[in-house]
Amino acid sequence: MSTYIVTATALNIRTQPLPLPRTRIATLSQGHKVDTLAADPASSEWWKVKTLLNNVPIEGYVVSKYLAKDMQHPPSSNAITEVHLLPHDRIVRSNSSGRAFPLNEDNMPRSGNGQDGRQPEALGAIIDWLAVDTSQRYKRNSQATFCNIYAYDYCYLAGAYLPRVWWNRKAIAGLASGDTVAVKYGGTVSELNANSLYNWFDEFGADFGWERSFDIADVQARANAGSVCVISAQQEDLNRSGHICAVVPETAKHAATRKRDTVVLPLQSQAGANNFRYGGRVWWTASNFRGFSFWVHA
Repeated sequence: MSTYIVTATALNIRTQPLPLPRTRIATLSQGHKVDTLAADPASSEWWKVKTLLNNVPIEGYVVSKYLAKDMQHPPSSNAITEVHLLPHDRIVRSNSSGRAFPLNEDNMPRSGNGQDGRQPEALGAIIDWLAVDTSQRYKRNSQATFCNIYAYDYCYLAGAYLPRVWWNRKAIAGLASGDTVAVKYGGTVSELNANSLYNWFDEFGADFGWERSFDIADVQARANAGSVCVISAQQEDLNRSGHICAVVPETAKHAATRKRDTVVLPLQSQAGANNFRYGGRVWWTASNFRGFSFWVHA
Protein backbone atom coordinates (compact mmCIF):
# COMPACT_ATOMS: atom_id res chain seq x y z
CA MET A 1 0.00 0.00 0.00
CA SER A 2 1.34 3.43 -1.00
CA THR A 3 0.19 6.97 -0.31
CA TYR A 4 -0.55 9.36 -3.16
CA ILE A 5 -1.94 12.88 -3.50
CA VAL A 6 -4.49 14.19 -5.99
CA THR A 7 -2.88 16.39 -8.65
CA ALA A 8 -6.06 17.38 -10.50
CA THR A 9 -8.14 20.36 -9.41
CA ALA A 10 -10.91 17.87 -8.61
CA LEU A 11 -10.99 14.08 -8.88
CA ASN A 12 -14.07 11.87 -8.61
CA ILE A 13 -13.91 8.72 -6.50
CA ARG A 14 -16.38 6.10 -7.74
CA THR A 15 -18.04 2.87 -6.68
CA GLN A 16 -16.90 1.23 -9.93
CA PRO A 17 -14.22 2.04 -12.53
CA LEU A 18 -16.83 3.62 -14.78
CA PRO A 19 -17.21 7.38 -15.48
CA LEU A 20 -20.98 7.55 -14.96
CA PRO A 21 -23.07 9.90 -12.76
CA ARG A 22 -24.44 6.96 -10.75
CA THR A 23 -20.96 5.71 -9.77
CA ARG A 24 -19.70 8.97 -8.24
CA ILE A 25 -19.24 8.80 -4.46
CA ALA A 26 -17.54 12.15 -3.87
CA THR A 27 -15.04 14.61 -5.31
CA LEU A 28 -11.50 14.82 -3.94
CA SER A 29 -9.75 18.20 -4.03
CA GLN A 30 -6.20 18.88 -5.18
CA GLY A 31 -3.67 17.74 -2.56
CA HIS A 32 -6.01 15.19 -0.97
CA LYS A 33 -4.21 12.02 0.20
CA VAL A 34 -5.28 8.49 -0.75
CA ASP A 35 -3.83 5.04 -0.07
CA THR A 36 -3.77 2.47 -2.85
CA LEU A 37 -5.35 -0.86 -1.97
CA ALA A 38 -3.56 -2.84 -4.67
CA ALA A 39 -0.08 -4.13 -3.78
CA ASP A 40 1.25 -2.82 -7.09
CA PRO A 41 -1.09 -0.55 -9.08
CA ALA A 42 1.31 -0.79 -12.06
CA SER A 43 -0.07 0.92 -15.15
CA SER A 44 -3.78 0.35 -14.65
CA GLU A 45 -5.97 3.29 -15.69
CA TRP A 46 -8.14 2.90 -12.56
CA TRP A 47 -6.80 2.36 -9.05
CA LYS A 48 -8.79 1.24 -6.06
CA VAL A 49 -7.98 3.50 -3.11
CA LYS A 50 -9.07 4.29 0.41
CA THR A 51 -9.06 7.67 2.12
CA LEU A 52 -10.57 9.82 4.84
CA LEU A 53 -12.91 12.51 3.61
CA ASN A 54 -14.10 14.88 6.32
CA ASN A 55 -13.04 12.19 8.85
CA VAL A 56 -15.22 9.54 7.15
CA PRO A 57 -13.42 6.47 5.68
CA ILE A 58 -14.33 5.68 2.08
CA GLU A 59 -13.10 3.30 -0.62
CA GLY A 60 -13.51 3.54 -4.36
CA TYR A 61 -11.89 3.89 -7.75
CA VAL A 62 -10.01 6.88 -9.19
CA VAL A 63 -8.24 7.56 -12.49
CA SER A 64 -4.58 6.88 -11.71
CA LYS A 65 -3.03 9.55 -13.96
CA TYR A 66 -4.32 12.24 -11.58
CA LEU A 67 -2.31 10.88 -8.63
CA ALA A 68 1.30 11.48 -7.61
CA LYS A 69 3.47 10.19 -4.77
CA ASP A 70 2.82 11.99 -1.48
CA MET A 71 5.12 14.96 -0.86
CA GLN A 72 3.65 16.03 2.51
CA HIS A 73 0.71 18.43 2.30
CA PRO A 74 0.17 20.47 5.50
CA PRO A 75 -3.35 20.88 6.88
CA SER A 76 -5.04 24.27 7.04
CA SER A 77 -5.72 26.21 10.24
CA ASN A 78 -9.18 25.85 11.77
CA ALA A 79 -9.08 28.30 14.71
CA ILE A 80 -11.95 30.36 13.31
CA THR A 81 -15.20 31.56 14.91
CA GLU A 82 -18.66 31.71 13.36
CA VAL A 83 -19.87 35.06 12.05
CA HIS A 84 -23.21 36.75 11.31
CA LEU A 85 -24.09 40.25 10.22
CA LEU A 86 -26.01 41.99 13.00
CA PRO A 87 -29.17 43.63 11.62
CA HIS A 88 -30.12 47.17 12.63
CA ASP A 89 -33.61 46.89 11.12
CA ARG A 90 -36.34 44.28 11.17
CA ILE A 91 -35.50 41.37 8.85
CA VAL A 92 -38.69 39.53 7.98
CA ARG A 93 -39.88 36.79 5.64
CA SER A 94 -42.32 39.10 3.86
CA ASN A 95 -39.57 41.43 2.60
CA SER A 96 -36.89 40.68 0.01
CA SER A 97 -34.40 43.19 1.47
CA GLY A 98 -31.76 42.26 4.03
CA ARG A 99 -31.00 38.81 2.67
CA ALA A 100 -27.44 38.99 4.02
CA PHE A 101 -28.81 39.25 7.59
CA PRO A 102 -30.49 36.67 9.83
CA LEU A 103 -34.21 36.93 10.49
CA ASN A 104 -35.15 38.73 13.72
CA GLU A 105 -38.93 38.48 13.85
CA ASP A 106 -40.82 38.03 17.10
CA ASN A 107 -41.70 34.51 18.24
CA MET A 108 -39.54 32.71 15.70
CA PRO A 109 -39.57 28.91 16.19
CA ARG A 110 -36.30 27.46 17.42
CA SER A 111 -34.80 24.02 17.76
CA GLY A 112 -31.60 22.48 19.11
CA ASN A 113 -31.32 24.38 22.38
CA GLY A 114 -33.27 22.06 24.66
CA GLN A 115 -31.92 19.37 26.95
CA ASP A 116 -33.09 16.65 24.57
CA GLY A 117 -31.60 18.32 21.49
CA ARG A 118 -33.53 18.79 18.26
CA GLN A 119 -36.85 17.09 17.68
CA PRO A 120 -38.19 16.34 14.17
CA GLU A 121 -41.46 18.06 15.04
CA ALA A 122 -39.56 21.25 15.86
CA LEU A 123 -37.82 21.12 12.49
CA GLY A 124 -41.21 20.68 10.83
CA ALA A 125 -42.47 23.75 12.68
CA ILE A 126 -39.51 25.76 11.33
CA ILE A 127 -40.25 24.61 7.77
CA ASP A 128 -43.90 25.64 8.07
CA TRP A 129 -43.04 28.98 9.67
CA LEU A 130 -40.46 29.90 7.02
CA ALA A 131 -43.07 29.11 4.34
CA VAL A 132 -40.53 28.98 1.55
CA ASP A 133 -43.24 28.57 -1.09
CA THR A 134 -44.92 31.89 -0.27
CA SER A 135 -42.37 34.12 1.55
CA GLN A 136 -41.02 37.06 -0.45
CA ARG A 137 -37.54 36.57 1.05
CA TYR A 138 -37.02 33.40 -1.01
CA LYS A 139 -38.89 34.32 -4.20
CA ARG A 140 -36.70 34.06 -7.28
CA ASN A 141 -36.27 37.06 -9.56
CA SER A 142 -35.02 37.49 -13.11
CA GLN A 143 -31.39 37.46 -11.96
CA ALA A 144 -31.10 35.10 -9.01
CA THR A 145 -32.51 32.29 -6.91
CA PHE A 146 -32.09 32.03 -3.13
CA CYS A 147 -31.46 28.44 -2.08
CA ASN A 148 -28.60 29.59 0.17
CA ILE A 149 -30.81 32.12 1.97
CA TYR A 150 -33.42 29.50 2.81
CA ALA A 151 -30.78 26.96 3.89
CA TYR A 152 -29.18 29.62 6.11
CA ASP A 153 -32.50 30.53 7.76
CA TYR A 154 -33.44 26.88 8.32
CA CYS A 155 -30.08 26.09 9.91
CA TYR A 156 -30.05 29.33 11.92
CA LEU A 157 -33.40 28.59 13.55
CA ALA A 158 -32.45 24.95 14.09
CA GLY A 159 -29.25 25.85 15.92
CA ALA A 160 -26.79 24.63 13.27
CA TYR A 161 -24.18 27.07 11.99
CA LEU A 162 -24.20 27.65 8.23
CA PRO A 163 -22.56 30.89 7.09
CA ARG A 164 -24.44 33.55 5.19
CA VAL A 165 -21.28 35.66 5.28
CA TRP A 166 -17.77 34.39 5.90
CA TRP A 167 -14.36 35.76 6.79
CA ASN A 168 -11.98 36.73 3.99
CA ARG A 169 -8.43 35.37 3.86
CA LYS A 170 -6.84 38.29 5.70
CA ALA A 171 -9.44 38.09 8.48
CA ILE A 172 -8.91 34.34 8.84
CA ALA A 173 -5.16 34.87 9.14
CA GLY A 174 -5.76 37.45 11.86
CA LEU A 175 -8.16 35.22 13.78
CA ALA A 176 -5.76 32.29 13.53
CA SER A 177 -3.06 34.53 15.06
CA GLY A 178 -5.32 35.43 17.97
CA ASP A 179 -6.26 38.92 16.77
CA THR A 180 -9.68 40.49 17.36
CA VAL A 181 -11.26 41.04 13.94
CA ALA A 182 -14.28 43.32 13.55
CA VAL A 183 -17.13 42.18 11.33
CA LYS A 184 -17.19 44.55 8.36
CA TYR A 185 -19.24 43.76 5.28
CA GLY A 186 -17.01 43.89 2.20
CA GLY A 187 -13.97 44.44 4.43
CA THR A 188 -13.54 41.37 6.62
CA VAL A 189 -16.56 39.31 5.52
CA SER A 190 -18.32 38.61 2.23
CA GLU A 191 -21.51 36.81 1.25
CA LEU A 192 -21.30 33.13 0.30
CA ASN A 193 -23.32 31.70 -2.57
CA ALA A 194 -24.19 28.03 -3.02
CA ASN A 195 -20.97 27.29 -4.93
CA SER A 196 -18.90 28.84 -2.13
CA LEU A 197 -20.80 26.90 0.54
CA TYR A 198 -19.71 23.64 -1.09
CA ASN A 199 -16.07 24.66 -0.49
CA TRP A 200 -16.86 25.94 3.01
CA PHE A 201 -18.28 22.59 4.08
CA ASP A 202 -15.19 20.79 2.86
CA GLU A 203 -12.76 23.13 4.62
CA PHE A 204 -14.62 24.25 7.74
CA GLY A 205 -17.76 22.15 8.17
CA ALA A 206 -16.32 19.68 10.67
CA ASP A 207 -15.18 22.57 12.90
CA PHE A 208 -18.78 23.70 13.27
CA GLY A 209 -20.41 20.37 14.06
CA TRP A 210 -21.06 19.09 10.54
CA GLU A 211 -20.35 15.47 9.70
CA ARG A 212 -20.17 14.21 6.14
CA SER A 213 -22.21 11.20 5.08
CA PHE A 214 -21.95 9.17 1.89
CA ASP A 215 -25.24 7.33 2.30
CA ILE A 216 -28.45 9.18 1.46
CA ALA A 217 -30.51 6.61 3.38
CA ASP A 218 -28.42 7.40 6.48
CA VAL A 219 -29.02 11.13 5.91
CA GLN A 220 -32.78 10.62 5.78
CA ALA A 221 -32.74 8.45 8.91
CA ARG A 222 -30.82 11.10 10.81
CA ALA A 223 -33.12 13.85 9.60
CA ASN A 224 -36.05 11.77 10.85
CA ALA A 225 -34.32 11.62 14.24
CA GLY A 226 -34.05 15.42 14.39
CA SER A 227 -30.66 16.20 12.83
CA VAL A 228 -30.22 19.13 10.47
CA CYS A 229 -29.14 17.68 7.12
CA VAL A 230 -28.22 19.30 3.81
CA ILE A 231 -27.13 18.42 0.29
CA SER A 232 -24.58 20.81 -1.22
CA ALA A 233 -23.43 20.89 -4.85
CA GLN A 234 -21.09 23.07 -6.89
CA GLN A 235 -21.48 23.92 -10.56
CA GLU A 236 -18.81 23.09 -13.13
CA ASP A 237 -19.27 26.66 -14.37
CA LEU A 238 -18.83 28.82 -11.28
CA ASN A 239 -20.63 31.67 -13.02
CA ARG A 240 -23.81 29.60 -12.74
CA SER A 241 -25.66 28.94 -9.51
CA GLY A 242 -24.79 25.93 -7.40
CA HIS A 243 -27.44 24.48 -5.13
CA ILE A 244 -28.08 23.60 -1.51
CA CYS A 245 -31.20 22.07 0.01
CA ALA A 246 -32.26 20.57 3.31
CA VAL A 247 -33.10 16.89 3.83
CA VAL A 248 -35.96 17.05 6.29
CA PRO A 249 -37.92 14.76 8.62
CA GLU A 250 -40.70 12.72 7.07
CA THR A 251 -44.25 13.47 8.15
CA ALA A 252 -47.61 11.74 7.99
CA LYS A 253 -48.26 13.49 4.66
CA HIS A 254 -44.77 13.66 3.16
CA ALA A 255 -42.33 10.78 2.76
CA ALA A 256 -39.05 9.89 1.10
CA THR A 257 -39.09 7.48 -1.83
CA ARG A 258 -37.93 3.96 -1.03
CA LYS A 259 -37.04 0.93 -3.10
CA ARG A 260 -37.06 -2.38 -1.22
CA ASP A 261 -37.28 -0.41 2.05
CA THR A 262 -34.14 1.62 1.22
CA VAL A 263 -34.33 5.37 0.67
CA VAL A 264 -33.43 6.26 -2.92
CA LEU A 265 -34.88 9.79 -2.90
CA PRO A 266 -34.80 11.78 0.36
CA LEU A 267 -37.47 14.24 1.42
CA GLN A 268 -36.19 17.74 0.65
CA SER A 269 -37.10 21.35 1.39
CA GLN A 270 -35.65 24.16 -0.70
CA ALA A 271 -35.67 27.51 -2.40
CA GLY A 272 -34.34 27.82 -5.92
CA ALA A 273 -35.82 27.53 -9.37
CA ASN A 274 -38.76 25.92 -7.56
CA ASN A 275 -39.59 26.65 -3.93
CA PHE A 276 -41.24 23.91 -1.90
CA ARG A 277 -41.59 22.89 1.72
CA TYR A 278 -41.56 19.18 0.91
CA GLY A 279 -40.62 17.35 -2.27
CA GLY A 280 -37.51 16.80 -4.33
CA ARG A 281 -35.73 14.78 -6.98
CA VAL A 282 -32.23 13.34 -7.48
CA TRP A 283 -30.65 16.53 -8.84
CA TRP A 284 -27.10 16.38 -7.42
CA THR A 285 -25.75 13.72 -9.82
CA ALA A 286 -26.41 15.91 -12.88
CA SER A 287 -23.38 16.38 -15.13
CA ASN A 288 -23.40 20.18 -14.67
CA PHE A 289 -22.29 19.75 -11.05
CA ARG A 290 -18.56 19.46 -10.34
CA GLY A 291 -19.18 17.78 -7.01
CA PHE A 292 -21.77 17.18 -4.30
CA SER A 293 -21.77 16.24 -0.63
CA PHE A 294 -24.23 15.21 2.11
CA TRP A 295 -23.86 16.81 5.54
CA VAL A 296 -25.41 16.10 8.94
CA HIS A 297 -25.18 18.44 11.92
CA ALA A 298 -24.59 15.97 14.71
